[in-house]
Formats: sequence, structure tokens, C-alpha cells
Amino acid sequence: MKRPPFDPTFAQGGLFDQPAHGDAKKTSMPNEAARPLQVSEAAQLVGDQVAALGKLSIQGEVSGYRGSNNSGHLYFSIKDAQCVLPCVVWKSKASSIKIALAEGAQVVVEGRFNYYAEGGKLSFIVDSIRATGQGDLDAKFRLLCAQLKELGYFEESRKRALPMLPRGIAIITSASGAALQDCLAVAARKFPSVAITVIDVVVQGASAAAAVSNAIHVVDLAAKRMGIDVILVTRGGGSREDLDAFNHRLIADAVYNCTTPIVAAIGHESDTSIIELVADLRASTPTAAMNRILPDRDELRQQLDYANASLRQSLLQFCQTKSRALTQVSSRPCLRDPAQLLLLPRNRLAHLNQEFQSKMLARIDRARRTTLEMSSRLETTSPAAMLGRSQAKAHATRHRLDMSMNQVLARARRDVQAIQAQLQAVGPQGTLARGYSITKTSDGKLVRSVANAKPGDVIHTILADGALQSRIEKGG
Repeated sequence: MKRPPFDPTFAQGGLFDQPAHGDAKKTSMPNEAARPLQVSEAAQLVGDQVAALGKLSIQGEVSGYRGSNNSGHLYFSIKDAQCVLPCVVWKSKASSIKIALAEGAQVVVEGRFNYYAEGGKLSFIVDSIRATGQGDLDAKFRLLCAQLKELGYFEESRKRALPMLPRGIAIITSASGAALQDCLAVAARKFPSVAITVIDVVVQGASAAAAVSNAIHVVDLAAKRMGIDVILVTRGGGSREDLDAFNHRLIADAVYNCTTPIVAAIGHESDTSIIELVADLRASTPTAAMNRILPDRDELRQQLDYANASLRQSLLQFCQTKSRALTQVSSRPCLRDPAQLLLLPRNRLAHLNQEFQSKMLARIDRARRTTLEMSSRLETTSPAAMLGRSQAKAHATRHRLDMSMNQVLARARRDVQAIQAQLQAVGPQGTLARGYSITKTSDGKLVRSVANAKPGDVIHTILADGALQSRIEKGG
């Protein structure tokens, strides 16, 4: 049976003030209202009211995300400064969640409230999740793409080819990020002689765009002096908000105006950012970027060996050709004029000798320059250079470990604070603060019924801010 709406004028026990005037509305309560509800009936009322709320969108901060359990469901909470709301994503919806439910992430969840009567628990059943402001980010990205395309920032004709053998590479990224370690590992394996300069910058947040664009400008100005032939801007994966700094006009202008070839590798292969569209080359990952920039050391050795063998073969053929020419000159019939007989071979021989020396000196000079260049680059693979890179890698790993531990401790501290707030809400002191009290007899027993005390007994009433002592004058 449907219950009538609540009317405070019929509340018992003085919890609500009675009407001040006699003309207040007076109605009689149905007999059904006087009957106490069963727990299941009350739960049904709550469930009906919760279901009537329909589909809602709620914004909050992710808290207590534990990942998927054996059932495949996702459990977490969203909270604000005052309240915490438990949330559930059923297994059938979990695969459609595309954002990372990291601790502290600001999200908007869409779904319905559910009251689990058997356990007396209220939760929010989530159908979809999106990051706060994601729609704004997409609109801003599309608008900037249209503007830059109109200005010619994406034209392939303006993009430059990478040098075949770069002298040095500048990597603009976070020194504590995994992306830098991936780049250094590829360089050490593939071509350790290349000089690498790391520019440590912030790669996410409000200041990231200005930091990255300024780093590109400074490196470009000093590129010739420092022997830098390629600039790599990179960072690892993250949410759309984490990568949004690389969709800024400041960075697009810096890359467009840069005179040094730029490679961009931001996020994962599925991520696309403005800087990748403007850069001379876009790579799917930091590892792929270094593989595109650096030549293979073993292949270069093979090419050098081939060039050396080809030079030797050409020199041998040249010597054989000149030898045959001299033989032909010496075997010609004698001329009538003895002076001409002596002059012709001498001039021919002098000409051939001069030509031979000129070509040989040119070939030797080219071979010497190539050998010196390769020798200087291979010298950088010495144990001292490799030790320095290993020490830098160890330092960066230790820094990343310290940051990870600080994040773990921060998450644990927030979890403890949330549990503490829940315990305070359901504890005795929280109950007393809401207007309830605890009554005991003089010997410390709880007074649960009027039968536990009789007239003349002294009772003690505990309130939120103190205690009262009183004597019973009338009971029953």
C-alpha cells in the first residue's frame, strides 16, 4: 500500500514544533500509518525512491580504486570534500572504460543509484566514465588543428629529412620518466658513439607547454655550437589530460619555427597530438623514435668495409690500366726524327704520372677523412663513456623510485584518512553529535527500556558535549 506523504505535525516526542496558530491544517492519519513498518517494507520504500531518481551524472575524485576482481567487475569510490560515494562498474561495461581510474583523477560518472536491501548498502552503478572537461579538450584540439592546417603547419613539403649520421641528439623530456630510459637503451645498443644531451622539462600540467616550447627554442639556438643535428621531444603514455600540454599553440609555433629537424613521440601509438602533426617526423613510441633517428652501427661497419674493398679494387684496376698504356707507348715503331722519338714517350709518361698522382691523392684524402670521422665516433664507445651513461641511468632510476614511493605513501595516507572519516561517522561520538544520547543507571547499566529504571532511581545521560545526572520521578 502506498504510504501518505510525511507530515511533521503528527510526529511524536516533541521532535518538531507544533503549529503556532489554531488555523493550521489538521488531518487524521490513516490507520495504516500507525502500524510500524517491517524492515523489508522500509527497504522497499528506500529502493523505490532511489530508483525514481533515474539516470544521473556525478562529478568527483576517484578514490580507493582496487582494479578488477575475479568477477571482472570494477569497484571504486568518488568523493568531494564532504562525501564519499561507492561505485560499481559491471563486467559487461568494464571493457568500454577507456580512461585510467588513477587515484585522485577527476571524472564524471553516468549511471543510476542502487539500494542493496539485503546488505543495507547504497551504491552507484556506473554505465560510462569520462574525464572532467574531456569534451572541451576534444573541441579545442579540433579547432587548433583546423587553424594550423590553414596556416600550412602540417604541410609535408616543409618537413625536413633526418641526417643519415647525426653527430648529436637533444632529448627534451622528463629526466625521471621511463621514456628517457627507453631512448638511452636503444642508443647504447644501436649506436653508442652518438652524443646525447638530455633537457629535463615538465611534460604535463599547466606549465608544461611553456617549458617544452622554451626548451625547443633554446636548443635550436645552440644546436650548431653543441653539434646537435636532431631534436627529440617525447614522453610516455597517459590520459588525455596528461597529454594535453602537447596540443598547445605555443609548442606548435616552436616546432614550426625550429631550424633543426624535430622528431615527436608522445604517448602510445593510438595517441595523436598537435606537436606530432607539426614535427618533421612522428614516431609511435620513444623506442621507435630512436630507431628512426640512429643508424645501425653494424651496418655502417659493413658499408665501410665495402667502400674500402671497392677503393682497393679501383686502385688496382687504375694501376693495371696505366701499366698497359705505358707498355703500348714503349712498343710503338720508331719515328724518323730521333728528337720526336725521345719527346713523345717522355711527355706521355709525364702526363700519365701527373694524372695518376692527382687521382690517387684525391682517393686517399677521401678515405682518410672517412676513416678519421668513423674513428672519432667509435672512440666514444670507450668504457669511460659507457660508465658515465650507466651512472646517469642509475641516478634517473633512483629518482624515479623515490617518486614512486612518495606516490604510494600519499595514496596510503589518503586511504587512511578516508577510513578514519568513515569510522568517525559511524562511531558513538558521531551518533551523539547528531542529537542522540546514552542513558545509564547509577551502576553503569544501559537503560534500554522504561522497565530498566523505576521512580527514585538516579540515571546518567551522556550527550555529545558532556553528561547529565537526573532522578526519575515518574515512569511507565
